[in-house]
Amino acid sequence: MNKYILLITLVISFSVSSQSRQVFTINNNWEFYKGNLEVSKTETFLEHNDVKWQSVNIPHTWNNIDTTDDTPGYYRGIAWYKKSIFIESAHTPNAKTLIYFEGVNQVADLYVNGQWVGQHKGGYTRFHFDVTSFLKYNQQNTFAVKVDNSYNEAIPPLSADFTFFGGIYRDVFIMELNEVHFSMDDHSSSGIYISTPEVSKELATVEVKYLLNNEGSKNKTVQVVSQIVDKQGVVVLSLNKKVRLSKNEKNKENTEVFSIKNPQLWSPDNPYLYSVITQIKDLKTGKILDESSEPLGLRWFKFDSEKGFFLNGEHLKLIGTNRHQDYLKKGNALSDEMHVRDIRLLKEMGGNFLRISHYPQDPTVLEMCDRLGILTSVEIPIVNAITESEAFTNNCLAMAEEMVKQNYNHPSLVIWAYMNEVLLRLPFDQKTEKERYEIYAKNVTKLASKIESKIRSLDFYRSTMIVNHGAISRYKDAGLTSVPMILGWNLYQGWYGGKLSSFDSNLDDLHNLFPNQSLIITEYGADVHPRLHSMKPERFDYTVEYGNKYHEHYIKAIQSRSFIVGANIWNLNDFYSESRGYALPRTNLKGITTLDREKKDTWWLYKTALSKTPVIKFGQNQWKIRGGVAEAGKDFCTLPVTVYSNGDSVELWHNNNVVYNAKVVDNIARFSIPFVNGKNSFIAKMKVDSKEYIDVLDVDFRLAPNNFSEFKDEFYGLNVLLGTNRIYEDKVKSQVWIPEQPYTKGSWGYVGGERFRPKTRFGSLPSSDLDIIDSEDDPIYQTQRVDIQKFKLDVPDGRYVISLGWAELESDKEHEKLIYNLGDDRILEAVTDRVFNVLINGNYIEKNLNLAEQFGVEKAVSKKYEVLVLNGEGITLDFEAIKGKPILNTFQIRRL
Repeated sequence: MNKYILLITLVISFSVSSQSRQVFTINNNWEFYKGNLEVSKTETFLEHNDVKWQSVNIPHTWNNIDTTDDTPGYYRGIAWYKKSIFIESAHTPNAKTLIYFEGVNQVADLYVNGQWVGQHKGGYTRFHFDVTSFLKYNQQNTFAVKVDNSYNEAIPPLSADFTFFGGIYRDVFIMELNEVHFSMDDHSSSGIYISTPEVSKELATVEVKYLLNNEGSKNKTVQVVSQIVDKQGVVVLSLNKKVRLSKNEKNKENTEVFSIKNPQLWSPDNPYLYSVITQIKDLKTGKILDESSEPLGLRWFKFDSEKGFFLNGEHLKLIGTNRHQDYLKKGNALSDEMHVRDIRLLKEMGGNFLRISHYPQDPTVLEMCDRLGILTSVEIPIVNAITESEAFTNNCLAMAEEMVKQNYNHPSLVIWAYMNEVLLRLPFDQKTEKERYEIYAKNVTKLASKIESKIRSLDFYRSTMIVNHGAISRYKDAGLTSVPMILGWNLYQGWYGGKLSSFDSNLDDLHNLFPNQSLIITEYGADVHPRLHSMKPERFDYTVEYGNKYHEHYIKAIQSRSFIVGANIWNLNDFYSESRGYALPRTNLKGITTLDREKKDTWWLYKTALSKTPVIKFGQNQWKIRGGVAEAGKDFCTLPVTVYSNGDSVELWHNNNVVYNAKVVDNIARFSIPFVNGKNSFIAKMKVDSKEYIDVLDVDFRLAPNNFSEFKDEFYGLNVLLGTNRIYEDKVKSQVWIPEQPYTKGSWGYVGGERFRPKTRFGSLPSSDLDIIDSEDDPIYQTQRVDIQKFKLDVPDGRYVISLGWAELESDKEHEKLIYNLGDDRILEAVTDRVFNVLINGNYIEKNLNLAEQFGVEKAVSKKYEVLVLNGEGITLDFEAIKGKPILNTFQIRRL
């Protein structure tokens, strides 16, 4: 603590030597308590002897652990942060000290030295408090923040398919300002607003509006210097103005107008940034009292409902992603560098468009989009539904104003948005409560109209957007589609329901219905677990191969339609969604990178399609341990290999001698390759303009016997998933699980039964959606063979260890209904008792096995048994039904 105080003392002492504002973080060495504390307005209100405080640094969230465990739900409530800071005397009379928060979710109350200072509502916009009158100079000052992420019907979002992490999860700053300074009182903006009403290749008009505060007790005249500086630091234009400020005057507005001849234009290919530097100077001494630097990108754009988007007079297809601010094991408490990494990841992919969803994010995000040339939309988090109250409306309008004013100066930003699938979670049934639903729908549209008017009054130059889900008529009938300038549509044909081809017809239908409005496909995607694979991919199997098939179809449909302005993949990265089960519980897996930013196949698909430089990359390049069954009479297994390329053809070398050639079609070269047991080395080559480009891949292939008597390699073991076509790679245990097969003489496999396939209103699904307890490898337990009679293996004589795996997937436990399946709801079936026996080679190993009663439903169970095989008898497992139907989820065998 003494070291920390010394550091703060040094920082504040340094601030005394300058007359301009000083800004520094106070992120380190906070104390944290999860829970509520009874407080009174005294300086000792946090001195609870029975409270154990935890030392934390900002950014911080208290939900990075409990949102990923096996226990449903997570803490949504009150927590406290406190910090003691030594503050020296103010460096000038009437100087102001502010504390500035970049993000606290979702209600923050600030106390300084025991006195309540103020409250901010909303978890995603920035805010500050003037703490000058609460400070004690030349001594320790206690800052305490009460944070509450409880459900609050007056504050959006009310619900969403992402986790509402609580905490002070972005930077916290102390700001020291002179008595005359640029105002931050206009919704915590910089107090400077830059507009470019006219831009062309020949001339750009730049308007710089600034707001001034005089916190002093005397009238004052200051000089304001505004400069436009180019990328090399050369002053292009400069204007000076004397401004008279009355005592205690706030938000004094002034505007400067610049004309720049032959400007450098901002674009994704050349994101040229000028800077607007604005200074307040003492008229007598010339000292700088306050200073601001804002980005300036000169560009003009338009949206056309037939031809798409135009930037600087040239057509530009907008292709990119959405983004959530999550990372593995960190929740949403990310450093600036992690935000930078994500935007670089999008740029590296070739993306030129980011939908910042579903809320304003760290300021670093838009700063990087400005620098790298990525066009953006940003929105406030009105998701799924609204509350029909004045408080909710006022909070929405406040959020919209904060969003616009805090982000106004970013040249990358071209769209303001404010509703996402707002008619998805309806509080009233359209049929049985028709009159009440109609009132609700009118109130939603009324709110939208108020926000639309608010945004348009604040920004005359950008477009507005509402984002809707696929129930098109619902939004049209409610009148919502006539409110914004642009319509965003979240479409998932071929994932949540329907066929992939339905996406194409939906696009055409939307254009016919709304011919005068620009359309953006604001979400589309399929969940992909990077360790799940299938040679027979199907909807909702979570495999890499189905995700590839989905995106290969969508990108062609989007690119071929000029009336589609652009599209945002859902999502740049996997992200936490606590209510989800499926292949990786608590996580939405639609990202084209994982939670720790491992690139999935789909990232490489888009990079290849969008890149202007040569790209060659193996598909399934993270799948290093593969497996399959040897073909009859052969010592190999033929499986597909894909190579992403933007060349004309690809040459493929296998184990340094066999060469294959394939043409590139839609940025993919496809091969069928005989994998041998053990190491398989691949080299992919392509030539572009006589230059060779290559990629390499090494695969450890585990060949399983087709017929044990013909198998040339020594049989060691086998891992089998029952009831599925899926393959699962377990990197931690260096294992690969392969799909079941029916038994044939001399081989191995099941006898009898059928695959467990949960029924939904749109057909059956290939696996359970349940979160399997006590397993970090949920996919291996989410499928099973029901009413199995036998599992047989004609293995050679010897000693073996067999592991059988079960999970009872029939459950009547209450689960939160996941509305984001958009109607693909599971049909609940009657749960029956299940009791059975298991025998190995005629000997009982399990009697009266009742998984639900003995272990619990949705819980992974694994049991090992040793077996000695003699006289060529092989291994036969028999399943005897006592009640219901026997099941088996996994089978493993290992030779000793």
